[in-house]
Amino acid sequence: MKGVSLPVMLSVGKTAAASLMARTSARPAERSAAAIEYPYSDGKAMAESPRHVDAILYALAMLRNRFAESSLVQVGANMNLYYQEGDVEKKLVPDLFVVRGLAALPETSYRVWEAGRPPGFVLEVASPASAGRDRGVKRVLYASIGVTEYWRFNPVGALEGASRPGQRLEGSTLAGLGYEPLGLAADGSIRSEVLELDLRVDSRPGMEHLLRFRDPGTGEDLLTFRESEQGRTEAERAKAEAEQARAQAEQARAQADRARAEAETTLNAEVVARRAAESEIARLKARITELQAGHRTPGTDGGS
Repeated sequence: MKGVSLPVMLSVGKTAAASLMARTSARPAERSAAAIEYPYSDGKAMAESPRHVDAILYALAMLRNRFAESSLVQVGANMNLYYQEGDVEKKLVPDLFVVRGLAALPETSYRVWEAGRPPGFVLEVASPASAGRDRGVKRVLYASIGVTEYWRFNPVGALEGASRPGQRLEGSTLAGLGYEPLGLAADGSIRSEVLELDLRVDSRPGMEHLLRFRDPGTGEDLLTFRESEQGRTEAERAKAEAEQARAQAEQARAQADRARAEAETTLNAEVVARRAAESEIARLKARITELQAGHRTPGTDGGS
């Protein structure tokens, strides 16, 4: 290259190399963003005790049974929820969540940018290890990504930092940059506008570590699929027993009708026989009278 000094050539070469490096280094970055793996689970246990597990699974079963016929309502549990694309550290792991307007849950992890929305309902089941995080940083993060309702439940005792002393269940709704507590009804239940259900702590003996969900339209508590099947089986058995009782009643009624008909037939036969006997007696009396009259001799009335 005539007329070009060595320093200039070196400078041009360095510029070109830098430009090439920038272009080539950008491509792997673009590819790596697409190739990032977002694990399904954080590898930790679902909960610290059987009661905590029961609380999560029982609520999951009831809500999945409730929304089984709703194709755009999804219920998930213990799934990694990523809220910032490209950063696997930006995640939450809700114990239970519900999403409206979604055709299906992802097979692996929940990514807010792919789903197009955060969950509308999140429930955290408090434990000694998670209580502080549940009422602190998680509350802030769920609000920041737009979760409409944030709920906390302690299956074995009072919630830390609850708005009411001794409270075991707390629901809150997004208001601005934070959450405001939902109102408590006279029966201790709290209405979820997202679920369109009333939530309360189960009061049945031995079930106090669970939540109950009630349909405010019917006033009936939701059932799990298993409970629904048990109820259906019991209802079918009761129906079969009622059908059997009805058949037995019909049979007894038919027997009674038959007995009454036979009695009426017997009675009619007796009436006919009695009338025939009375008629025969009358005929015989008349014949006797006739015969007696025939044996009278002439002049017996006047003498000889």
